[in-house]
Amino acid sequence: MVVLVLAAAAGRALVRAHADRLSLSTGPAAWIWYTARVPEPRPLRFYATRDFELARAPERALAKVFVDREHALYVNGRRVAAGVQRPGDPLAVYDLTRLLNPGINRVAIEAASPTGIGGILFSLDLDAHGRDAVFSDANWRVDLSAEALRDGGRFRPQVWGRPPQYPWRYPRMPRPNELSREP
Repeated sequence: MVVLVLAAAAGRALVRAHADRLSLSTGPAAWIWYTARVPEPRPLRFYATRDFELARAPERALAKVFVDREHALYVNGRRVAAGVQRPGDPLAVYDLTRLLNPGINRVAIEAASPTGIGGILFSLDLDAHGRDAVFSDANWRVDLSAEALRDGGRFRPQVWGRPPQYPWRYPRMPRPNELSREP
């Protein structure tokens, strides 16, 4: 009997894990952060940046963002959105269509944590480039200076890995009543 109960529980866990992976809406995005070295808890604020080139302005651009604990999203130097998130919260979703231009574009995230520990997960769907055309990974740059908004970050981020990662698991898309404000 115990074996049957354990087998049933293991089966449910596998089904739940598979469902989580299928609902992952950030594709290959990895959790990134400024550093893995936090000798003692203290507030941290930094900037994560990613440049990418577009041949033409997109007809549709949807950014999916999760930052534990708080974030401000910038596109081409313009602050367009901000939010506070905790493990278990849905992704913040922002329509960036009118903010991206032909040529080089820069997405920047000002991230902050009261303890110095956290994570950033980002994915950008672009109509001509597909789902998850730009995503958080080792190609991003991080910097403590706000000049990163203008110049880009100088350092490689700490990459925690792809979801699921403790404590965030698989951030889900928001329900219609949880949608983020458009920038």
